[in-house]
Amino acid sequence: MPVRVLIVDDSQQVAATLEIALSNGGWDTICADEVKAALEILNTSPQVDAIVTDLEMPKADGYSLITAVRAHRRCASAVIVVTSGSTAPNAEQRAMTAGADAFFTKPYSPAAVRLELQRLMNGRGQVEP
Repeated sequence: MPVRVLIVDDSQQVAATLEIALSNGGWDTICADEVKAALEILNTSPQVDAIVTDLEMPKADGYSLITAVRAHRRCASAVIVVTSGSTAPNAEQRAMTAGADAFFTKPYSPAAVRLELQRLMNGRGQVEP
């Protein structure tokens, strides 16, 4: 079964770029443009192995998504990578404290995100794509 990655970003362009990079790595991707939609996907879709999320989104932020995922019994062990353009000096620390596994500041290389996801999933014994 291929690795399934949920991409959560309110920018369609950013989500599409990540989707291409991850699909080229052999992964199945699902996109959500807000936290509520992401949580709906996590509750109704087959297992999600990893999540790539922005922090700053309308209505709810990525910190709340990370916290909800870590408390969610079906996907608490999913790898979480944050990609953010936040200028807050403590954004990375807050994300990691909430339960993120890695943090990339925008602009970033989508290929680097894919490689980090692969490294993190291999470290958890998940199958390489």
